[in-house]
Amino acid sequence: MELDIRTKGIKQTDEIKAHLFQKLKKLDRFTTRPLDAKVMLKTEGKMVKVEITIPVGPIVIRAEEVDQELFVAIDKCAEKLEKQIKSNKHKLVRSLQDKAGINDLFIDTPEPEKMVNSAVKMKQYKLEVLTFDEAVTQLELLDHSFFAYKNDKDNVCIVYLRRDGEYGLIETF
Repeated sequence: MELDIRTKGIKQTDEIKAHLFQKLKKLDRFTTRPLDAKVMLKTEGKMVKVEITIPVGPIVIRAEEVDQELFVAIDKCAEKLEKQIKSNKHKLVRSLQDKAGINDLFIDTPEPEKMVNSAVKMKQYKLEVLTFDEAVTQLELLDHSFFAYKNDKDNVCIVYLRRDGEYGLIETF
């Protein structure tokens, strides 16, 4: 396990690094190769935010947690990552096996009897060509957390409401 730790408002210590290494090292047992983790530790008022990003081949696994205690937030983040890997690795191997290198990234374990995630509701609609401002207005009118549309270049875009109350934009090409 390789760690790239960055901090903002927190002093990086050997104790923090050792705790992160101990918690994230457990994730190596799910993969055939050692993992590289990018960790961001920062303060937000009286709270501490931990963001961990782990690229595994062409996919990215990410978790973030906010807590008053740094080590508690690290523990929660590591648990969240482990849960994500456990619940999604079979789907990843099965659905992405045509992509080079995905099939051999994860350790082979028996597939769970029942898939946890499934689409509860499906919708179809025609994507309209809109400006960003029009899409934000539509998002607000629908009271949704995201809205898909096409921009003037005919690219599919998704505008979404961030946790901080600002808007984000994802553009495809």
